[in-house]
Amino acid sequence: MARFTLDDERLNFTVEQRGKEYNLRLLRRAQVIFSGLLNLLPSNYISAIQGPSYTLELKAVAVELARIELALEDVDLDRDFNRTRPEFLYSIIGYLVFLNGKIPPLEFDDVAFRSFLLSLIRIYFQGSISKSIYEATDLFLTSDFEVLENFLLTRTGVSGLDISDQFGFQINVKVTDVLPPEIFEIEASLRTILNIIRPAHTLFQLRYIFEDAYTPNDPEGRVLDEYRWRMASYYYEDFRSYWDGIRDRDRLGKKENCTITGESHSADF
Repeated sequence: MARFTLDDERLNFTVEQRGKEYNLRLLRRAQVIFSGLLNLLPSNYISAIQGPSYTLELKAVAVELARIELALEDVDLDRDFNRTRPEFLYSIIGYLVFLNGKIPPLEFDDVAFRSFLLSLIRIYFQGSISKSIYEATDLFLTSDFEVLENFLLTRTGVSGLDISDQFGFQINVKVTDVLPPEIFEIEASLRTILNIIRPAHTLFQLRYIFEDAYTPNDPEGRVLDEYRWRMASYYYEDFRSYWDGIRDRDRLGKKENCTITGESHSADF
């Protein structure tokens, strides 16, 4: 592999100079250097293999030179933000981005942390605009939110704001369920990022808007204006009960005679 050129097949980019992959790279590089050192010897040194003392010494020198070259190549690759080794992500990239070297509490692995820093750098160089604030907020929040600028809200006349509130903006986070337990850490990290992105003369307010889920009772999403009512009376059943046993029967089960008055028999003739 050519010197100071990224090997696409390389897997290990850590600072640990060990392992099977590193040893193979070291062996290949040392062999190239060893061949070059042999070519510098006078013609009376005719050995091309390891055996004589001078070849063993040249081989040791070649291995150490190969270690230095591989280390220098890694340092050179660290200049590219996309290839910076995980151990130096914060010291090379994070320190340049965060205020006073203060990094927010993030639970990212090295790949996610690299992606986060690259996104933050891209957002930073967009400038302190509404789009940058929205994209920076989107790095942390998974729920729906909106970024509102106060000077635009004052033009509506119903926002409750006046000209003294023009240098500010609001971030309203819509919450349809309980807040996650890590919301306070997320908010602290978000405020750290916003202090980097926002214009220096502005203030911001972060609010959580709780919403209830609504399922309409109409397929088209309309609210149907109708009502139902039901009236019940517990004593109505008492009027329908006969409390003297079986009606028209005595206690022995025989039919009782009853007096009927006021019955019309005009239809019988």
